[in-house]
Amino acid sequence: MKKETTIIVLGTAHRMREPGKQSPDGRLKEAVYSREICSEVAGKLRNYGYKVEVDYEPLDLPKTMQSSNYKQERQNELAMRVNYVNELCRQYGTKNILYVSIHVNAAGADGKWHEAKGWQVCVSNNASQNSKTLAGCLYDTAKQNGLKTRQPAPTQKHWTQNLYVLNNTKCPAVLTENLFQDNKADVDFLLSDEGRHVIART
Repeated sequence: MKKETTIIVLGTAHRMREPGKQSPDGRLKEAVYSREICSEVAGKLRNYGYKVEVDYEPLDLPKTMQSSNYKQERQNELAMRVNYVNELCRQYGTKNILYVSIHVNAAGADGKWHEAKGWQVCVSNNASQNSKTLAGCLYDTAKQNGLKTRQPAPTQKHWTQNLYVLNNTKCPAVLTENLFQDNKADVDFLLSDEGRHVIART
């Protein structure tokens, strides 16, 4: 990967108006946490000499894109992110763009604590070999950094998921699930100085 020609696009998670995207006690809000990690990672990568973009930094959509139907609003948000990445692909060439969307996982949507824990990385149903290679690099790094990792099979480092931003972006793309927002131990770690450092470093 050549620093002078590659653009790394970091994807923030959701928006504040998306229902249920927080820890049961409200301490961790996924939209906020993701943007904080993206900001830190962007700074680190720029210091290393890489060109970095963030797909969407505000916590909510512009009023004109909001909707009383949260599913429609979510679709507006996802389409906006994909259009942003694909426009960069059009301008600079697909082979020069990487997309890493940074999220926090959840075992349920019931506002309760659960037992599922760990770090995982996802690719699309039709993922390119470059996407899988990128996922493997992130998986290995997460493990080296001491994170408990999740994999669907002993020999497979990535999860295949039907996610709009992965299915529709033209460049190599992955989505990281950085532990679980409804596991209390994971939330405690994510909000600690050590946890933030480990996630950003990964």
